[in-house]
Amino acid sequence: MQQVFVSIGSNIDPRNNIEEARIILGNLFDCTFSGLYETRAEGFEGNDFINSVVGFETDLQLIELRDKLKQIEKKMGRTDIQKGMSDRIIDLDIILYGDQVIEDDNFDIPSKDIENYLFVLEPLAEIAGARHHPILNNTYSEMLIDLKAN
Repeated sequence: MQQVFVSIGSNIDPRNNIEEARIILGNLFDCTFSGLYETRAEGFEGNDFINSVVGFETDLQLIELRDKLKQIEKKMGRTDIQKGMSDRIIDLDIILYGDQVIEDDNFDIPSKDIENYLFVLEPLAEIAGARHHPILNNTYSEMLIDLKAN
């Protein structure tokens, strides 16, 4: 079993879409959810986002988990147009998969978003603050203090 963390974001009817994603994920896994964080769209003009992080254990392989999350996004109405810097119904991104470090064309684990964006780090620190980043070896709470200071 791997302890994984997934970022959840939406800026199209975000409260309803985040709640729907939480229900779907909660029916599949034994989840721990962070609170909801409202942030401005970054990199494009758009509605504010609601962001959260969910943690759970799974025996799914990384690629199987990614495919399962993509199926959920599609079921909820996400289209191929909703990628990159754009509005989206739901965005489910694996940010941690155990302590694995994987950088290739398919995966960026641990996600660089943890280091770069409060909307990922803050909810992660809420539910996993004492855990250590597999590369930087700082706790997520320590990283949050540093990111907020800069």
